[in-house]
Amino acid sequence: MDGLRFVMASLLANMVGLLFPIWNDIFGLVLLFTANFVVGLLADVCNHCDWSFRKAFSFFRDAAIYFAMVACIYLLGYFKGEEKAAVHCVSFTIYVAIYFYGTNILRNARLITNEKSTLYSVLNFLYYVFSLKVLERSSYLKDYINYEKQNKNSC
Repeated sequence: MDGLRFVMASLLANMVGLLFPIWNDIFGLVLLFTANFVVGLLADVCNHCDWSFRKAFSFFRDAAIYFAMVACIYLLGYFKGEEKAAVHCVSFTIYVAIYFYGTNILRNARLITNEKSTLYSVLNFLYYVFSLKVLERSSYLKDYINYEKQNKNSC
């Protein structure tokens, strides 16, 4: 049993060592996903919605898949000898997560606050900027959103 623990600890230490160049990105994702979970949970509680284990499990499953994807992107680039390109690709995927999860955090945070408060106005403005105005700055994001709308309407 001790041998198995030693092997598992060694494997974990080696993986952490390999992923060290993107450790700050991974930590940022942990903060982003934690904030999304907490604000979503607060929005459900404040609006008297039922909290479900299925919803929480799907969140943790999605977060684990995203972490695995980021790690695989970096490791593939690392083993190809293109570590800098892999770091840039990981950085891009993190910015995509920040956009979509950040928009979700702002939407849920608006549900928590009082509509007559100044904080609601700030969150509402930030949500407006994130959800609409960022699209004007990024042609890829704008094309993607339009593509998704067309595919949802065609079914």
